[in-house]
Amino acid sequence: MKELGRRWREFWESPGAPFDPPMVGTIFLLLLFGICVMYSSSSITAWRDFHDSEYFLKKQALWAIIGILVFFFFANFSYRRLERFALAGIIVSIILLILVFIPGIGKSVGTYYGRNFHRWIGIGPYQLQPSEIAKLAVVIYLSAMISKLKDKENREPKKFLIPGALLLSVLVLILAEPAFGTTMEILFVVLAFVFLFGFPFRNLLLVGLVSLPLAYLLVDRVGYRKKRVEVWLDPYKFRFDEGHQLVTSFRAFLDGGWFGNKLASGYAHRYLTYSHTDFVLATFVEDFGFVGFLFFFGLVLFLLYRTYVLLKKVSDPFGFYLGAGLLFILGTQFVINSYVVTGLFPITGISLPFMSYGGSSLLVVLAAFGILVNITRRENLGV
Repeated sequence: MKELGRRWREFWESPGAPFDPPMVGTIFLLLLFGICVMYSSSSITAWRDFHDSEYFLKKQALWAIIGILVFFFFANFSYRRLERFALAGIIVSIILLILVFIPGIGKSVGTYYGRNFHRWIGIGPYQLQPSEIAKLAVVIYLSAMISKLKDKENREPKKFLIPGALLLSVLVLILAEPAFGTTMEILFVVLAFVFLFGFPFRNLLLVGLVSLPLAYLLVDRVGYRKKRVEVWLDPYKFRFDEGHQLVTSFRAFLDGGWFGNKLASGYAHRYLTYSHTDFVLATFVEDFGFVGFLFFFGLVLFLLYRTYVLLKKVSDPFGFYLGAGLLFILGTQFVINSYVVTGLFPITGISLPFMSYGGSSLLVVLAAFGILVNITRRENLGV
């Protein structure tokens, strides 16, 4: 027993490892687990649409292999160099966000309520989602900006004009796609940086009050968003059309019980829209039950908390802000997706990290964790 305890302490403290073994191990455990869940959630849809139950699995596995390479690249690429590319990164993101609206380059998808979504750029048989890249670029840019302007004498209003214009451009372009959920993610991370920066609360409150009419217009005057709020408030009223997705998600949680069912055999696997993307959590619970749900989120909470503990030891301002921003936006993504699927938040297109099908999302998540692993390397913690 003592020997087991000693080995556990050695693993936890990792005296000779440049990376934190518990953190890296949890990342790859979630990646493997997520691919298995995505396969179970997508197999029926893949067979129905492509006559190949492994269609989505093969594509996701390819993205996972590329993502692992991206992860190790950023884990070994000094995060301090990212500060030099912060401005270029956000400008490139803006250009990519513009390209999604150009016919022949951007890919649009129509919906049953008559709205076209412009969120992707076609690259041969694959598609790139610039809004995912923009999230990473915004965090890097904000981290670089705040680390340079942390001194009070540098907080002149004119120094915020260009950064504000760039951030506003990103938000407007993403909102125009439309990708309301991603817009919210970026807004939340901007607010988090505002608090980290020490922006006066009185001014922050004023900005919030001024923004309320805009928020009202975005929800009330834009048809599909207003409808989503109505569906969220009473999904059973719309259970045969717009509310079917949320009602089916509720049923999946109920059918899953404590320990789940036979894989890919439930009602949600056959009838839930986006069962392998935005609503993959519902089909996961249908398969693995509430115990599986607790296991998955236990791993997520452990990973986020372990990263938080390590980030507190980082003394470099840019590294700390960058790590905090990435941790916050990843945590926000987990929370929003789980809230949407369980009916605690109106439906919006936010993927679940590691589990949802999608190459762009998986690459950005692994890139973000690669950067976090690099920031929390042993030599950066002073231990």
